[in-house]
Amino acid sequence: LSVDATQVVALQGLGGLAVVVALVQVLKPFVKDKSLWPLMAIALGIGWNLGLAVVLDQGATWGYALVMGLVTGLAASGAYSAGKTLRGQ
Repeated sequence: LSVDATQVVALQGLGGLAVVVALVQVLKPFVKDKSLWPLMAIALGIGWNLGLAVVLDQGATWGYALVMGLVTGLAASGAYSAGKTLRGQ
């Protein structure tokens, strides 16, 4: 599998958001406290990006992966707030 640095950044950023949202949706039935869902999204975002940095080993630094994971998790948790607002809850 040949992956260049540009593809890694895209996978960590935009692609990671969809993965984190999907993972949180899968885990929601197991976490009854809704206030933990945003924290779970942040933790999964950080885990996803750090995991990619290790597995793909394409030069992404730990600091970059950590920050990108935090941004991904925050964006995913914001998606839940936006969905809640749009549903009128």
